[in-house]
Amino acid sequence: MEPVFAVAQESSVPPQQQPHRLGETMPVQGGGWRRPVRCALAVALFLAVTGNFAFAAYRARHRSRDLAFVLVVYFLLALLVCCVARLEQLRRDPAAAAARVTERRWLRIGVWGVSVALANTFASRVADAMPRLALKLVVWGFTAVVLGLGFYFLFFSKDADHYCDGELGRGQADAGRRPATALHELPPEEKV
Repeated sequence: MEPVFAVAQESSVPPQQQPHRLGETMPVQGGGWRRPVRCALAVALFLAVTGNFAFAAYRARHRSRDLAFVLVVYFLLALLVCCVARLEQLRRDPAAAAARVTERRWLRIGVWGVSVALANTFASRVADAMPRLALKLVVWGFTAVVLGLGFYFLFFSKDADHYCDGELGRGQADAGRRPATALHELPPEEKV
């Protein structure tokens, strides 16, 4: 029979790990403390936002237009958070990323549509509160610029499709580019 100290000593030796290569994601061992903290933070944020919306709905209970505004904004924000979370989940899943390209595209369209609805809801509410026509036009112009930039970055940016693939260690060969080297230097045979 072996002494207890020898058994404990054998189990404390860490297994040999492979060196991390550039462009690969590291597997997380057990999640650590970050997962519960992230979950607790998300729950606290959800409760705070829901509490604020409940208080706003209570204050607007006698004015139907204000109550409808509060409920629509809460619904659109919840829908936007769900769509963005699903998009992030698809981005991080390396196993089925190629098969879910169309789902990612449809989710981007959904995020865009919900963003447009939310921005227009806020813009109409703020523009109604403005005293002059010039200020109302400024509000709508600013909204149009923000939505245009969002549309560009969601659909037409260089990194819109390749960002997800490059982050997962794929896509460099698919995009016709050679893989990046350390410090973006060329190998000696290509410097000629």
